[in-house]
Amino acid sequence: MPTMYLRKLTSSSIKISQCLNSARKSAFGFLASQRARLREGKLQSWSTPPTSSPPCSICLSSTFTGVRDGRTVEDPIPDEAKTLEFEDHLILKYKGVKLPLNYVWLRDHCRTGDSINHVTKERMMDSVMIDPNIQPVNVTVKEGNLKIKWPDGHQSEYGLDWLLHNTYEGQKHVCGTMGPFLWDAATLSASPPPRVQYQDYLTNDRQLAKVLHTLMKYGLAFIEEAPATMEATLAAAVRISHVRETSFGRHWVITSDQRQGAGYTTEALPLHTDNTHFNEPAGLLVSHMLEEGDSGGTSVLVDGFHAAERLRQDDPEGFDVLSSVPVPHFLEHSLDITGTGPIVELEPGPRKELRMIRYSDYVRGSLDTIPMEDVGRWYAALRRFTTYLRDPANAYWFQLKPGQILLMYNWRLLHGRSAFTGSQRKLGGCYLTRDGFLSRARSLKII
Repeated sequence: MPTMYLRKLTSSSIKISQCLNSARKSAFGFLASQRARLREGKLQSWSTPPTSSPPCSICLSSTFTGVRDGRTVEDPIPDEAKTLEFEDHLILKYKGVKLPLNYVWLRDHCRTGDSINHVTKERMMDSVMIDPNIQPVNVTVKEGNLKIKWPDGHQSEYGLDWLLHNTYEGQKHVCGTMGPFLWDAATLSASPPPRVQYQDYLTNDRQLAKVLHTLMKYGLAFIEEAPATMEATLAAAVRISHVRETSFGRHWVITSDQRQGAGYTTEALPLHTDNTHFNEPAGLLVSHMLEEGDSGGTSVLVDGFHAAERLRQDDPEGFDVLSSVPVPHFLEHSLDITGTGPIVELEPGPRKELRMIRYSDYVRGSLDTIPMEDVGRWYAALRRFTTYLRDPANAYWFQLKPGQILLMYNWRLLHGRSAFTGSQRKLGGCYLTRDGFLSRARSLKII
């Protein structure tokens, strides 16, 4: 028995030695080929920015192994960025994200020199005239910018943060760090959105930025101690963007005179989003309590994105139905306005991110956009989604007081109210476009 084990041990030792010799030969061959490719200019190489200050302790503890001057070296990863060049693209490593950047895309998105009209900021590059096989002559990263020299001598410069926010892979990272806070009543009560004072909001851009950030995160924001006038309502609105005029006018005051639909009564108002009869509903709803009624009129909000994500998780087929079947909504007074879109609308692209909830059952038109054999599936999906929306655990109830202004993201939140008494109740408001709201958020570096 000992002899048999000795033979096995000897055999195993010989095999291990053979594997090690083979590995050494492969490694030497690989390094030799890499050196040859480097001399021929075919080998991708990391480009790191110069650092004027010592790296942080985190950087010192992180290393990256690459090839430089024919040698395998181990360098500390700088806090800024690295680039790795390939035949038709480079990879930018920045803030923990690897961004593949196609060379044609980079040349097309150049914003320096004659590639852009520096007065109007319009593109001057003719995209189809770019050489599809274009490659950079030199790539460097310096002072927060990616700098590229092209074969024709043109110099391009791209901000690293700009690339992070304007590429597909970068946006996945940005969306992951700046996503909305999906809430039900308990989570919103436990982590309520911050409120700002009216005068501070009008005069201080930091307070305005706080409101916009709160809107992006929660879908709502409160402004306190505003004068109970329509002038104050409009001043709060135009602080963000221009007012969107609709068939209700530039602004409105909701009373109980029953002029323009269910909102103009003392009855309870079911959960809904506004402007579903428009092909592009208003982005922000501004509501300002000017005068209270005698009793009731309590407001309720529900996070439509929270309910939609729950539907996506529990019933993927139902989610696909509600996000793919266009549904007409109409408004008929002196005008005949019809808007069409799915109940749950998704952003374009493969990620299928939520874009808008279009839900207003009392102005929904005839369901004439799908064949009869699919109608049952649509109603089943709507029933389940509505169950989530009407779940009491998702309803955030509050009493809007005179002088309080509520800003609400109409593409995300549903709102309603309880019945009230007192004909003197007045709720002022207006609409803003989504484009205007997002433009203001970008200008203040919120997104």
